[in-house]
Amino acid sequence: MEKLLDEKTLEQVKDLLSEMKGRVKILFFEKENCEYCDVTKQLYTELKDGVENVDVEVYDINSPIAEEYDIDKTLAPATVILASNGSDLGVRFYGIPSGHEFSTLLQDLILLSKNGEVELAEDTVNKLKAIDKKMRLRVFVTPTCPYCPRAVLTAHQAAMVNENINGEMVEANEFYEISTKHNVSSVPHTVIELFENGEWVVKGEFIGAYPEPNFVEEVLKAVEG
Repeated sequence: MEKLLDEKTLEQVKDLLSEMKGRVKILFFEKENCEYCDVTKQLYTELKDGVENVDVEVYDINSPIAEEYDIDKTLAPATVILASNGSDLGVRFYGIPSGHEFSTLLQDLILLSKNGEVELAEDTVNKLKAIDKKMRLRVFVTPTCPYCPRAVLTAHQAAMVNENINGEMVEANEFYEISTKHNVSSVPHTVIELFENGEWVVKGEFIGAYPEPNFVEEVLKAVEG
């Protein structure tokens, strides 16, 4: 099988991940008849084999552990990355983190190796920490979108600072049905949902990689209804 990460790329990845401070664990969820599961698993396997401080565990998306991490079973492949202390800080990937999103994956590994030591402004962190409702930030992306990593990384960092928030990358091309449901035509497209009365309810959405203050403004607007 042809390698996804050639020697030159792997050396660049090793150099970047030299910033990691501890081991992180990738939990990968697959299912049968899944178009992108095998290639995503191969990517994580090559990453684990090629660099230090990355462990990978593979599960079926219908397994009890998928229930434990509240994985959306309609979206496989799915990925959770645990911090170096073993905690789940709400970082999710639905679909393969390829193209520009591979850089997001690497940045997440670095941040989670430091147990979610985010690179957000203090004011941003304080406002996000104050959110007391269960929320998910779903950022729809495509691999060729150069602005999407910024949007995904902001959502992931929001999750890292508040246990009530999940930050999720959703690969729009892989999941046509849910992309159509949310009228995704341009990316990044962020959908903000709150968990109310046992179901997820859309409370806001925006298109583009917003600067931090505008991102927080949209999130708080959604919380306040």
